[in-house]
Amino acid sequence: MFSIHIYIILIFFNSPCYYSRLHSRYHHISINENEISPKHLLSFNLPNSIRSYQLVSTNAQLHKYFSIENQTHLYVLQTLDREYLCAEQFCSCLTQCSIQLKILSQPQHQIIFVNITINDLNDNLHSFRYNEIQLRIPENTNIQHRQCYRIPTVDDKDLSETNEFIYQLIGNGSEKFEIEQTIGNDLCLRIKNQPLDREERDRYEDLWIIATDKQQQQAKMKIIIQVLDINDNSPRFLTNLTNIYVNETFTGELICVQAYDPDEGNNGRVIYSFDHFDDKLNEFLHLNNETGCISINQPLLLTSNDLIPLLQSNNHLLLTIRAQDCGSRMSSTLPVYHPVELIIQDINDHKPNIQVRQIISSIDIIKNNSQINIMENSLGLLAMVTVDDIDQGSYGQVKLTLIVQTTSKKHQQAFQLKPTSMKHYKIELINPLDHEIESSLILFLDAIDGGGELTRFIINIIINDINDMIPNFEHEHYHFITNIQSSSTTFDSTVVGQVHAIDPDSSTNSLVYSLNSNLFRIDSQTGQISLISPLSMNMTDQTITFNVTVSDGEHSSQTQVSISVEGLNHRPEFERNEYFFQIDENVPVRTIVGQIIGKDKDSPGTRRGELTYSLRSITPYSEFFFHTSHTGQVLVTRIPDAEQQHIHQFIITVRDHGTPPLSSEAKLNIKVNDLNEYCPHLINFTSDPYIFISRQRFLKKTSIEKFLYRLFAFDKDISDQTNITFTLLPSTYSHIFNLNSNGLLTIEELPTKIPSIIILDYTLTDTFFPEPCIKQDKLVILIGDTPIDRDYLVNEYEKQLETSQHHRLMTQKLANNKRKRQETIIVFLTFSLSTIVIFIGIFSLLFLICCRKQKKRNRERSITTKSSSLINPSLLDDSKQQSPHSFITDCNGKSSLLPPLR
Repeated sequence: MFSIHIYIILIFFNSPCYYSRLHSRYHHISINENEISPKHLLSFNLPNSIRSYQLVSTNAQLHKYFSIENQTHLYVLQTLDREYLCAEQFCSCLTQCSIQLKILSQPQHQIIFVNITINDLNDNLHSFRYNEIQLRIPENTNIQHRQCYRIPTVDDKDLSETNEFIYQLIGNGSEKFEIEQTIGNDLCLRIKNQPLDREERDRYEDLWIIATDKQQQQAKMKIIIQVLDINDNSPRFLTNLTNIYVNETFTGELICVQAYDPDEGNNGRVIYSFDHFDDKLNEFLHLNNETGCISINQPLLLTSNDLIPLLQSNNHLLLTIRAQDCGSRMSSTLPVYHPVELIIQDINDHKPNIQVRQIISSIDIIKNNSQINIMENSLGLLAMVTVDDIDQGSYGQVKLTLIVQTTSKKHQQAFQLKPTSMKHYKIELINPLDHEIESSLILFLDAIDGGGELTRFIINIIINDINDMIPNFEHEHYHFITNIQSSSTTFDSTVVGQVHAIDPDSSTNSLVYSLNSNLFRIDSQTGQISLISPLSMNMTDQTITFNVTVSDGEHSSQTQVSISVEGLNHRPEFERNEYFFQIDENVPVRTIVGQIIGKDKDSPGTRRGELTYSLRSITPYSEFFFHTSHTGQVLVTRIPDAEQQHIHQFIITVRDHGTPPLSSEAKLNIKVNDLNEYCPHLINFTSDPYIFISRQRFLKKTSIEKFLYRLFAFDKDISDQTNITFTLLPSTYSHIFNLNSNGLLTIEELPTKIPSIIILDYTLTDTFFPEPCIKQDKLVILIGDTPIDRDYLVNEYEKQLETSQHHRLMTQKLANNKRKRQETIIVFLTFSLSTIVIFIGIFSLLFLICCRKQKKRNRERSITTKSSSLINPSLLDDSKQQSPHSFITDCNGKSSLLPPLR
């Protein structure tokens, strides 16, 4: 109502009648914002009679924008911005911005009111208050009611009459929503023709609202819509398994059923329970209400009295599992049900039972793992066996097998298991047992029912022995040796030897030994043979033979015993107490070092006269290099080296084979002579291969002092390790340097050219006799002032070495090429000469063959001529008359005249 009054007042003030009445005091000017430049003159009709004006106002800030100049003209000092003036509260901005100026006229002193209206223009960009807003919309929003979700509009400093906006919703999911502008210009987000489904999509994050004005300027704001869940889905079982097989003894977790609810939070949380559940099943089954896992607390025995009333078809247990979400009661959905049928399987929980009755000795029931004694060579029925199983069906059907655990194939085939009825068997001995093969064995009776359950019954068979074997001696012939001296001088039932027999029968308590001899007797229990009385001396080196008999009471056997009587045994001795041998190093293996001979007074043909030699080393490792043969020869077994060890010491022992054996010892020394295997070589105790002489240091020495440098040499030969002689070979520097035989190098004076490189030739000679080793080498001496000179000289010397080595290689290469050319020429000449010789030989052979053939033809022709002359003698006379000369034909077929025969 207030705005209407203001509007009427403004209309009244703007009417022509009003202005005509107040023409002298009230003026109105309408201008657009930001269109007037500074120092702009405002023109309006003022009374001409007024000479001057003065701007008066209660707001001192107005003087920044308006001014009266020349006392008659009203000017605008700066650009007028409606939005700024409104913000600074120069004017009321409900519609347009209006400013009233009061002008005082002189000299009338009247107030003239100038009302300036600043028209709004669309000169500001619009924008949303927020860059992003979030809306939470339940998925059950009713689209029929077209529920509105308010959205902040754009902010624009310009008047709304000056601009209008077009709102547009874009982005992923914009087809689900629409933007509407209410009567009050508020924005409203509505769902279009299809309701939201959180299970399909729970969040829209890529929506943008765009506001476009008349100048096509745009502002945008992001809208995030969170779809709130409601309990609009019932659980759904994912498990399709309805038949579950379980054996009756199973306990623990059986199966887990799983239901899924796509809702969120408690709306999607599923609780499981049994539907119409009997309390008695609590003792057997448990259902976890969170996981849906069914566990069996105790076995579902089909024979349980508590379980039988709950079963169907004897072994079927029907269960129904209920799944319900945890949504509020106001929004809860219907539960779902899942039937589960437990099929309880009977298992083979009883093992077969075996009962055995012994028959062969007495009818007794024996227990498992019992013992039965059987005499060997027994035959017939051993035991009766009964097997049964209280399980029904195939589980109660039993198969019995017999297994004989033995190492003998004969005993393996001695037992036989025969069925007499469905559950009865008999065990028979079909082959006799032998105690001597083995004294015991084991029978396994294995009963297996249809379910695979095994029961084993063990019978230990003890085979009792009977005396059915003949005792046997360990050897077919025994030979013992006794000494004639010990039997006559120290006789006290002298034991000569012992025989031993074995009886396989364990029933035999003891064996009895006997013999038929008037010189010896035998212990009937132990088999020891001893002398009855001392032997006479005339039995020396004789052999006495007799038989020994052993008996177990029923059976007996014999063996032959030979006793050799030895004479007096003398101790062998060496010729010397210590032996010395020498041998050169590096001799081959099996080389004879020497021979040690021991002497024994006993006859060489007897055992007590047979000698054996052995070595025992005193020095370490000597036993690896030498050994002795049975003849006393000392042989090399590993190549000796004097540098490693040049003295080897042994204890050599000679031993005879008498009864008892006697021995003697002697000491053996073997010296390994050193050979001149190695040549001496120079030892450099420093890492510098060159001798550097500093001229400054040399000049500091007095005339009495000399420059000294000691050379050291070494020879690996043990005889030449210290006795090495140095010799300096003659050279142009012999007057400067002096090298004595001990390796002391001295210098008398410096050469004229410095820096310089001096190379001295010297020889190293060891003192080995008769062929010493002489080795020639060079000393490189560098003479300079500073270490820089030394480095320079080293480089120069190495360059010389490289050049000389290259020259030597080239010379060697040229020599090799020359030698190869000579060898090629020799090969060519040899091949040519051999070819010529071969051709000459071939032509000579062909010439000889041709000559032989021609001689053969001439011989045949002469024979033909003679035979024809015998047939017609006139031809012979004519020939003599016509041809007083004879002709001969050579190998080429030419004839030559021979002188006539006289």
